[in-house]
Amino acid sequence: MRQTLLWALLIISTAAIAQDYPFLSASSKRTSMTEYADHLNALPKHVRDSLINNTMSFKENGKRYNKAYSDSIFKAKDFYRYTTRVYKDTVTNTFAYVLHWRTDEEFEADGKAFQKSSEEDEENRKKLMGLKLDELTLTDMDSNIHTLESLAGKVIVIDFWFINCSACIQEMPELNKMREKFGTDNVAWFGITFDKKEKVTKFLEKVKFDFTLIPESQHLVDRFGIKFFPTTLIIDPDHEIVYTGKLGGMSGRADEISKALKKVIKKEKKRKKVSVTAGPVERVE
Repeated sequence: MRQTLLWALLIISTAAIAQDYPFLSASSKRTSMTEYADHLNALPKHVRDSLINNTMSFKENGKRYNKAYSDSIFKAKDFYRYTTRVYKDTVTNTFAYVLHWRTDEEFEADGKAFQKSSEEDEENRKKLMGLKLDELTLTDMDSNIHTLESLAGKVIVIDFWFINCSACIQEMPELNKMREKFGTDNVAWFGITFDKKEKVTKFLEKVKFDFTLIPESQHLVDRFGIKFFPTTLIIDPDHEIVYTGKLGGMSGRADEISKALKKVIKKEKKRKKVSVTAGPVERVE
């Protein structure tokens, strides 16, 4: 949970500004964690692993730190005050980490930004709940098009994710198990990401994700107002959004989705049974 939260802080930190450190080369420029992750994902595995192992990590006083020290930060009571800044040497094309202790001003600004986003996310989930879709078009990795019409009669599970989301990757094995448990006869499983198709293809060489993946779909992220990843929606056969989840830690999220899905499927089976039992009424003259 702490690692997931710290990763979130690395991504959402808004108050930190570009800062040069005297122990870094003059050609080193501040970059984002996302850009660094994209750079790593584009490399062959052996090159990527070598680069990660050889990336220099510094404290702000210029002293190097190792993995043991980094792990100790996660165990500290004030771990949430730290963030990692990434620098790229534009000449040698190498990277370096600088472990930054956020000032009170930075910490307060980040807290306000996160609180605002959390409140907006909660409000958006409330708006989505019960919303009935009149149209949905999903184009998968093989250019197959899925619509509400082609998915008629099925419960639709949509997981919003992206390739540099550690929390998303962490729960993929559980999502795969869920798909296996419930099957595909009555449920359609989709993973929507804004990432390019080429990046997703390379990602799948390293990580197994059994959902039907929908790349290059920022328009769907915007349409549903997704602010945090992963976010999962469940849409019933009447095209109504019946599950939106809530923002929180990873613990128990998969179980919560599974319970919600089981409830929707049970309700749908009961409705079909009643419909079949009633059947046509024979008219007697």
